[in-house]
Amino acid sequence: MEGVQPLNENLESGSRPRFKWKKLSKVVSGIQGVGLLLCLVYICLHLYPAPVKYPPIQSLRAQVTRCENGRLFISLPRNEYQTMEVKNNSIVITCDGLYLIYLKGSFFQEVKINLHFRKGRSSISMPMMNKGQRVDFTLVASLGFKDIVYLTINASDTSCENLQINDGELFLVLLTPGGFCAP
Repeated sequence: MEGVQPLNENLESGSRPRFKWKKLSKVVSGIQGVGLLLCLVYICLHLYPAPVKYPPIQSLRAQVTRCENGRLFISLPRNEYQTMEVKNNSIVITCDGLYLIYLKGSFFQEVKINLHFRKGRSSISMPMMNKGQRVDFTLVASLGFKDIVYLTINASDTSCENLQINDGELFLVLLTPGGFCAP
């Protein structure tokens, strides 16, 4: 037996390469595991996209304090955050959806109030109480981008500028967020 080594020498020389292969095998398995994990994360992120971010719910609380040029004047309370804007004594709608419109107030004269919100459509006449001196009106309307909400008023015996308004408030709240919204 010339080419055969004794058993003790054979074990020592054979165990060293096997030990290196075990280490290398563990390192390769670890790299494969990390690669698989990264692949799964990548796939999951593309299967489940990030949630859509909606703008804050559109709402406005305004004071109705006087009459100017046949329209009720809308003023925003100071130091209150509003998500809607008043331009030219009108509320500009920037998001499509159903809106709650609520107006309350009292007058010292008999008046007739009309709600306008879309060009080309007729206004809505608000029912009055106490002989036309008190309004407590609620409406849900479908409004769209670029609609404009404003209030006109008529008094039979008093000019617009001489009307006296008490506790007038107007509320607009978007009830169905998630539709088209302009930035």
